[in-house]
Amino acid sequence: MRQLGLLVALLGGGFASSAHAYGFMMRHDYVNCGACHVDPSGGSVLTPYGRAQAEVLLRSRYGKPVEEEPGKEAAFLFGLFNTPEELMLGGDVRLALMSPGFRSVRVFPMQADLVAAVRSGKLSASVSLGVGTQASQQAKVFGDQIQLVSRHHWVGYSPDEDQAFLLRAGRMALPFGVRLPEHTSWVRSVTGTDTNTAQQHGVSLSYSGEKVRGELMGILGNMQLSPAAFRQRGYSGFLEFAPLPVWTVGVSSQLTHADADFTFPDLAVFRNAHGLFSRLAAWKPLVVSLEVDVTHVSRRRLGGDFGLVGLLQLDLEPTQGLHVVALGEVLASSFTGPASAVPGLGVWGGLWWFFAPHADVRVDVITRREADGALNVSLLAQLHAFL
Repeated sequence: MRQLGLLVALLGGGFASSAHAYGFMMRHDYVNCGACHVDPSGGSVLTPYGRAQAEVLLRSRYGKPVEEEPGKEAAFLFGLFNTPEELMLGGDVRLALMSPGFRSVRVFPMQADLVAAVRSGKLSASVSLGVGTQASQQAKVFGDQIQLVSRHHWVGYSPDEDQAFLLRAGRMALPFGVRLPEHTSWVRSVTGTDTNTAQQHGVSLSYSGEKVRGELMGILGNMQLSPAAFRQRGYSGFLEFAPLPVWTVGVSSQLTHADADFTFPDLAVFRNAHGLFSRLAAWKPLVVSLEVDVTHVSRRRLGGDFGLVGLLQLDLEPTQGLHVVALGEVLASSFTGPASAVPGLGVWGGLWWFFAPHADVRVDVITRREADGALNVSLLAQLHAFL
């Protein structure tokens, strides 16, 4: 059943897409996500500069010299359409192969999204539209078995044209911790901060500076989720400081309340998550990401215990475009409860290859020992094309 749950989560969208925030870009001195993304905390639509850097720095070159000006290879649909500079377009199409326990194989479409953004002077806006299934219910606009989904849609205003400060309103990914492409990792699923379908409606204020960046969002609830009692309200935010160009440290905090919970529909639920995170690229081929969060869930008349969730990710790029990814994770649902409680442990290992313009392939083996002692092993392969 737990393997089935992982499959359902994967069906909701993809792992990494070209427009997701890649923490490993700090090996190229990109600490600030806003340098390449319209979203100041990373992910979603790439700016023209971000597209150019993706073409120059991400994919394998096969001995060919790197061109500083990649031209149409970096453009949307390889420059098939000419668009105004203020309009930025993108999209993702992903096919996946999943083998729980290496006993059966299922091939399925993971993601089919189009994204667009506009930035003109002090104003900006972004929207995504795609096709989803029941697994992407939280992002549904309308539909039943086959759904129209919108993972994000927002408008923003900046008092200055460089958009160091940006005030936004709409549906956005919650600012919290390391923005990972592996959205089913425990740190993202337990804190409800993945960039797949966990976005919320609200108002946020972000700052992107040379050494400091941060974002604070007031959460008004996911208006695409019904009934309204299940909608979470509260805040989420982070603050990150770069004492060195190759090292960042940050803190995150989140508090939400909903009038009902999917597990216990008759009970209100308060959720807390507070933690530390860091990224390090002391050796250029290797980027290390770390996050540790303390969690707490309390329900009226039930109370709750404090838990812990953590992640350590290593990204090794022995040659440009080819990544060896290793990820270890831990989940303790309660460290204030019974002494016999055993934390869950997980290990991911995989290869990720940006083998051509606008295309990458990734293969992961995911091994998890759950808190109940069950051992789950799965193979996940993805073929991804981005527009």
